[in-house]
Amino acid sequence: MYRAVVRANIRRWYADPKVAEAVFAVISDGSPTSAWGDDAFARMASRFVGFQTQEEALPLDAPLARHRAPAARAPGRESRRIIRRSHDAQRAVQWGPGVCAYNVYPPYGHYEDHVPAVERLAAAFLAEEQPYTLSGAEQRFVNELWLTRSDRPSELFSFYPPLGAEFERRHVPLRLEVEVEHADGIAVVATLARGADGDGVLYTLEIAARATRGIEPDVTAIVEWHNRAHQAVNDAFERAITDETRRRLRQV
Repeated sequence: MYRAVVRANIRRWYADPKVAEAVFAVISDGSPTSAWGDDAFARMASRFVGFQTQEEALPLDAPLARHRAPAARAPGRESRRIIRRSHDAQRAVQWGPGVCAYNVYPPYGHYEDHVPAVERLAAAFLAEEQPYTLSGAEQRFVNELWLTRSDRPSELFSFYPPLGAEFERRHVPLRLEVEVEHADGIAVVATLARGADGDGVLYTLEIAARATRGIEPDVTAIVEWHNRAHQAVNDAFERAITDETRRRLRQV
């Protein structure tokens, strides 16, 4: 894993983003905390009535990002969290002892579109969990780009390693991580992985920010952290792609 310290402020807009999933999460101190009773899950559900079409129980340690996630084992009643999806499966909410998350699926739109939902979910979670402190937070973007066989990955991803023309032409299996450390309590990991074959070759560019120090158990503090994290995620994304990628994402 490569490490770098960066400071940048780049914001571009794209008409055709390739965000397969975005996750905005909050983690309370000592997670998993004490088990939630059925009444706690019911109260959370009553606050998010638009998310009642699909419900699934997950183990507390299951990945918060659910796109292409492997099937989870059946959780115990005292070590579970719930994910509930909107009727169109474009949005989802998760909650349980020690954690809550808001998941966004296509169409993504813009970050600002999702801040009110993150704020509302955080407020409901804090009211239920009542933590003394928040040990962490996470913001994760899973971008999926299909390349043709004639494409060269180094022309689309700026940190693709110099493997040589033959390996690049063959789209060899690859997984590369670059960790970006920021001075304001945020660390970002950019992961590039060669995925499945289909009409072309799938590459996943995943950008994940995490808190490196505690956060006050306050809705304003949570939203402010996600605002800073999004800038860090955006900076990492822009550093990972090229102008050719921007052209294909239809920069506006």
